[in-house]
Amino acid sequence: MDQLEQRIAQAMTEDSMKLQLRNAGVFRFSASYRFERHNHKEIEIIYIKSGHCIIGCGETFVPMQEGDCIILYKGVPHWFFVDKKESCQIAQLEFSITVPEYLVHALAFFRGKQFCRLSDCDMVEEMIESISRLYRLGKAVPHGSLQMKLMFFRLFIDLSAKMETKKKTGRNGKIDEIIAYISEHYEYDIRVEGLAEQFGVSSRYIRRCFKEEAGISCSQYITSLRIEKAKEMLWLSAKTVTEIASLTGFNSSQYFSRVFQQYTGQTPLEYRNSWRGVRAAERCVIEEELS
Repeated sequence: MDQLEQRIAQAMTEDSMKLQLRNAGVFRFSASYRFERHNHKEIEIIYIKSGHCIIGCGETFVPMQEGDCIILYKGVPHWFFVDKKESCQIAQLEFSITVPEYLVHALAFFRGKQFCRLSDCDMVEEMIESISRLYRLGKAVPHGSLQMKLMFFRLFIDLSAKMETKKKTGRNGKIDEIIAYISEHYEYDIRVEGLAEQFGVSSRYIRRCFKEEAGISCSQYITSLRIEKAKEMLWLSAKTVTEIASLTGFNSSQYFSRVFQQYTGQTPLEYRNSWRGVRAAERCVIEEELS
């Protein structure tokens, strides 16, 4: 038995790992679905089974595609919106956990802050769905609590390994920097060629990496981000359409309205009126049964 296994066995024997699972399952969201900004005390793990979406974390917008996983740590404001052309299916866990200090040092998962996006995480799908099945069966499963903790430890070990590999290889680092820059400067004129010059890479590299890492083009990401920022302003503020167009990087209110309608099927004013008094959580959510 290696040192990590010994520490996990110690935590299990001492019962020093406290785990509370709030929600677990597989969910499908329709195209253009949006869940507004919120935060909670639980850690959230989301795996993208199919489709594309963008997850806002703090002030950063993170593009996600099939096979990607994101860890959202407790207290981080976050929100979620789906590509305008296709639905998105996710596997999701929400849980609270406390572990002894020796496990914090042993596993990178417990040292994370804010959020962590990981690619090629197919192993996460199987583990989340196994946890979800056990969660739904509840007390009907003998020794279910012990099984649940063992499954979570396997998940933490695999995610920690992915996090350490990402840290060593620096994979996605440059694109992550570019995404962060776009998130902070979306109201200005942003062009791929300008980004390439600023970050010391070729425009071809940016286009290729966005397609590979995000599943959408850089220009699509910028436009999607601007539209989502506009939706937020339409829903939460009294700003005029002209003001919102200017604040989200569109050079005219007419062009903004045309693009907005292409992405949402509604004019900005129709969107503002349709969301009055409506909770995003009540719209277009289908929970899928796990076989």
